[in-house]
Amino acid sequence: MLDKFVKLVVGDIDDKHAYKHMMKRVDKLPKDYQFAFKKIQHYIYTVGNFNSDITIFEELIELFEASAVDGRQVLDVIGSDVSKFSDEFISASNTNIETLREKLNKDVMQRFIKGDKK
Repeated sequence: MLDKFVKLVVGDIDDKHAYKHMMKRVDKLPKDYQFAFKKIQHYIYTVGNFNSDITIFEELIELFEASAVDGRQVLDVIGSDVSKFSDEFISASNTNIETLREKLNKDVMQRFIKGDKK
């Protein structure tokens, strides 16, 4: 009961740690990438179908980290239509979630319906 109360008042501590770690990675990016990340993050929070899963942001950071290491400019990565890039990034992330959902359903049904008890 106390755990539920703490999570309600304070939030999930693990989620906060993960978010802080993620933002430390952002702070290590070149300034242009940091700026773009924060703007895209705000956009996703505002218009995206955001379900408090930070995976989409971790994927964006990985893309930005790899691009920065390759010496690419941020606009070479996101293009001049940043909202379109963001929408497509959200869509790709949602597709990954749907694929994971399908796999989860298939795995569970396979085990319990077919009696596959490995």
